[in-house]
Amino acid sequence: MTPQSTLLQWKPFSKRIVLPTILTIVLFISAIFFMIIPAIEKNSMDHKREMIRELTNSAWNILAKLHDDELRGLLTREQAQRQAIEQIRNLHYGQEVKDYFWINDMHPRMVIHPYRIDLNGKDLSDYTDPDGKRLFVEMVSTVKQRGSGFVHYKWQSYDNKNLVLPKISYVKGFAPWGWIIGTGIYLEDIRMEIAEMSSKVIQISLGIFLLISLLFTSIIRQSYKTQKQQRIAEEELKKTQSSLALAEKMASLGTLSAMVAHEINNPLSGILSYAKLSSKYLGKEEHEPNTIEAVREHLALIASEAKRCGDIVKNLLLFAKRSLGEIKEIHLNEIIDVSIKVVDHSARMQDLELVMEPDAGDDLIQCDAGAIQQIFVALIINAIESSSRGKKIIVRTDYGSRELVTIKLIDYGHGIPEEVLPHIFEPFFSTKTSNKSLGLGLSTVYGIVKRHAGTINVESSVGKGTEFTIILPRVQKLSPIDNKQGAA
Repeated sequence: MTPQSTLLQWKPFSKRIVLPTILTIVLFISAIFFMIIPAIEKNSMDHKREMIRELTNSAWNILAKLHDDELRGLLTREQAQRQAIEQIRNLHYGQEVKDYFWINDMHPRMVIHPYRIDLNGKDLSDYTDPDGKRLFVEMVSTVKQRGSGFVHYKWQSYDNKNLVLPKISYVKGFAPWGWIIGTGIYLEDIRMEIAEMSSKVIQISLGIFLLISLLFTSIIRQSYKTQKQQRIAEEELKKTQSSLALAEKMASLGTLSAMVAHEINNPLSGILSYAKLSSKYLGKEEHEPNTIEAVREHLALIASEAKRCGDIVKNLLLFAKRSLGEIKEIHLNEIIDVSIKVVDHSARMQDLELVMEPDAGDDLIQCDAGAIQQIFVALIINAIESSSRGKKIIVRTDYGSRELVTIKLIDYGHGIPEEVLPHIFEPFFSTKTSNKSLGLGLSTVYGIVKRHAGTINVESSVGKGTEFTIILPRVQKLSPIDNKQGAA
């Protein structure tokens, strides 16, 4: 196989298999990095925000319980607030049990902070984070406006004053005491968790990607191998079809040769008889005027019969000289006329009338003239073989369309049985019992019509005859392989 043919074979394969595979892998990777991982980050952040909100609500319920005890007279406000401060100071959670709650009031002053005890009781109105944000003032503002909410700022990492990190906290006001309770989570911790989850997702995705890649590689290799085998099979099939077409043409030539031999034998017999008779007349010692006139008549008959033999041979050569696969513009009437002349003697010998009814329109088409001629000869021979003496065979054309030509071949012979009709275009199918037919005639006709992008249909009734209808485009082009094989 040449590099050019390999490239031509690879192009459609790459379009159907390779490019969709690459596109699938690209979409898979894009989905991981642009959809799944961002979705994980968002969901993780939403989960953490919900978590600190619920934790704050739980701590707020401690204040509400102690306030209820105050209202019931079980505790004084001072006792209730002191117990609240003690419980909140010791309330921790998280993996290292370092996450905490704090309380400040609406002034704001710090009521209790488990790590920044230096701020307890101090005015926080002017307290700012490293970015200059007055975070406690913003907490008071959030509670005044909405009763609770999230606040972003920077704060020291737990008990490490030297490490300041971005933080998000949820604060909620406790109106009976004028307090604000809150807890938060460091964004760095969230990012670490997200990074860990993303890493696991990427590892899993990488494993899936490798499996998919191996699967697609296997599919591509198998598909390419299958397509290569299919391509080879198609080329072999085309070669076989070309060989069958040639075999059928040779079989047609053999049938025609037998017909021609029989047809030529009749005039040759006459020529021989008249030649012997003339020689006998001329062998007499005396040549009477009547004898000379008879010899002249015999010579005229000999010349006529010899011309008849020449016409038969001429028409046979016209049929045989056209090669398969030669595409050119030609008048269809010319092809039909030659085809009829080739088999006309056989029709007359069977006392059949072979009639051509051409349309007056434009008969110019582009075609493989030799192959189209082969169609007509095959169909006319079939019509002759299936017709009884005295019947008519008609070849009728219709050139009314600018794009298409229509040819009908009609006989009034025996017809085709209904159970046989669906099989007449199958290769090697034949109802003839003799060995003269390869069973390729109508199969070859069907193949030639299809190669010309045409259609062929048949209607038949037993005892009434058969009508073949062939429709061909005026302009068509065979594939390069067909042309090369046909011209071989």
